[in-house]
Amino acid sequence: MAQPERPFLASGDDLTREPGLDPGPILAELAAQRYRSPIVRPSTAEQVASRVDLSFPYAGNDDLDRLAGEVIRLFDDFPRRNTHPGFFGWVSTCGLPTDPLSQAMVSAINANVAGYWASPAGTVIERHVIDWLARLAGLPQGAEGVLLSGGSVANMTGIATALAHRYGPDYRRRGIDACAAGEAPAILCSQATHFSVRRAAAMLGVGTDNVIEVETDGDFRLRADRLSTLLETHANVFCVVASAGTTNTGAIDPLENIAELCREHGVWLHVDAAYGGGGLMSDELRPRYRGIGLADSITMDLHKWFYQSLDGSVLLYRDASAPRDLFYDSSDYLVSNPQPSPEEYMFFHLGPELSRRFRALPFYLALRHYGIERLGRNVLHNVKCAEYLAQLIGRHGELELVTGPQLSILCFRYRRPGLCETETDRLNSEIRDRIQQEGDYLMSATRVNGRPVLRVCIANHATRAAHVEGLLESVLRIGRELE
Repeated sequence: MAQPERPFLASGDDLTREPGLDPGPILAELAAQRYRSPIVRPSTAEQVASRVDLSFPYAGNDDLDRLAGEVIRLFDDFPRRNTHPGFFGWVSTCGLPTDPLSQAMVSAINANVAGYWASPAGTVIERHVIDWLARLAGLPQGAEGVLLSGGSVANMTGIATALAHRYGPDYRRRGIDACAAGEAPAILCSQATHFSVRRAAAMLGVGTDNVIEVETDGDFRLRADRLSTLLETHANVFCVVASAGTTNTGAIDPLENIAELCREHGVWLHVDAAYGGGGLMSDELRPRYRGIGLADSITMDLHKWFYQSLDGSVLLYRDASAPRDLFYDSSDYLVSNPQPSPEEYMFFHLGPELSRRFRALPFYLALRHYGIERLGRNVLHNVKCAEYLAQLIGRHGELELVTGPQLSILCFRYRRPGLCETETDRLNSEIRDRIQQEGDYLMSATRVNGRPVLRVCIANHATRAAHVEGLLESVLRIGRELE
């Protein structure tokens, strides 16, 4: 069996080599912690609390250098390092070398980017960042959007907008009961959709009973044929939620087919690309998202596979008339125009937030400095590392690939001949726990087809082939030791 080709990221593409500006000794020390092991150190809340002064700070006057040192030591002693190249757990941020500077600038400027009136420079920059992201997604010219705190809020906002689209301008005033006339509105999504969709249904008054799950295929992608049947039999569907990179397996639904069905039935299509959206930066990966530009709204988290530090999630709209029907407002102290000129533009007409920090600045600086092409090569490298790991797994009879990488997530199991499924479940859970205790790697707990698996999510620009190989060596070693 031929040796799999080892993925290699050229030194000119390596974001970890970026020197950046001198962040000062405090930030330099925090940056030095990024790649230290252990990734997680077991602790209790009582242990953490005992290492920091939590007395009521009535008088203040503590020395800032001492306080900063206290926090630095606390996070070094009780870490969970999302930034570590061996962190293969949840889809968590690793950040970019430009982030400390840009985040400090956000604080120093302290702009409330609610609209042009509140921050002319911030609004112009943010609108252009949104336009760049809309172009990446293939949305038409004139698409708009808004930066929110995270994917859960963005998904809820997109679904709320779908309600306004279904019931028209009167929905904002009359509400669901009056507009739906006794017919409960329903959402269709796959069994693999993120649970934030259920939470949105609960908060918006739709109810989780009215989130109808569509069967998935063998690759955990929504089945378009089953979606078609449900759209024919449920006249009350106001929104279909498709995924471009599910959390558990990284599956991309057949977006083009789904968009065609939604168009036929006049149903709003929202695409959750909170994790997967970063793949659009890669010319090689972009074809996997065919049809995403046909969506009515799209969620993409900049603090996931775009490598940004927390927080920033973009919600893109193909046509912003529905969100303006829902969110437009005015007051005696804040007069606004529902059809704004560039100098009257309001972001709070497109989402729920009024006061908003300048979330676009870190991404603006990162894009201008690194470029989409360079960031996209790092994203592609993550996928190549996942594909390399899948090939390595296939070379070992003790390992079983459960879900191959559609993007940069895969799931596998350690198997021992003659061991029943229940004991194999226990063995894999023990392997995962032991690896976390050793400290160099971390995998999050999850199940596929009802069974515990070893899930690997590679979404860190610092991860290299050596980390993938080291993880697999640890799995094999621990699995054999537990025999």
